[in-house]
Amino acid sequence: MDDFTAVLPADFRGEVRLFPLTDLVLFPGIVLPLNIFESRYQEMLEDAVAGDELVTMATLMPGFEHDYFSRPPISPFVCVGRILAHEKNPQGTYDLMLVGVQRARIEYEIEPVRSYRRAKVCILDRPQAPDDASNQQTVAVAKEVTKFLPAMQPFIEKLITHDVSLDALTDLFSFHLSLTTERKLRLLAEPDPGVRAELLLATLSAGDPPTSVRRRRPADFSDN
Repeated sequence: MDDFTAVLPADFRGEVRLFPLTDLVLFPGIVLPLNIFESRYQEMLEDAVAGDELVTMATLMPGFEHDYFSRPPISPFVCVGRILAHEKNPQGTYDLMLVGVQRARIEYEIEPVRSYRRAKVCILDRPQAPDDASNQQTVAVAKEVTKFLPAMQPFIEKLITHDVSLDALTDLFSFHLSLTTERKLRLLAEPDPGVRAELLLATLSAGDPPTSVRRRRPADFSDN
């Protein structure tokens, strides 16, 4: 892939390929390693590489086991991702690196012409918050996360020093903190970083705050 940028193509019209997984919620700016082994998703990846290089991560809802190989229910809130790199293995499976680009909401599913699911989505644009308000919320979120995860303090302080945006910080913590899938989907559904920060602060201040972070090294690929 040449001249990669983590943005949607200029001719993007909202039609996406869906890759539903259980208990996984992707956020913009997060790089996700995946292992593709089901034939329908191998086909999806081949089409994506030959086309717009986009794969949209969706989250399977409870009860999907009874209809997994058809069209089980998924959350309407998804993350459009773009392929960073991919490699085909000798057995025909793929290792894939995908970066989240934009949060979106499914408007309707498109009748599939291939073996995988497709949908028309609406991109959830994020409003711009005043810099001073964003800075205050960024520090507040960072302090709250550090309170529960003191071992993360040096890393969090480095993020603040490098002026990481409230938008990026809330998405980073939303993905890596051990929150319930329901809470993660609520955070994904909120495009306003200020409101998302308040939701995250409320979650961290709740009676059952997260006690760990999701640890995934680049070599640990999620399976479909």
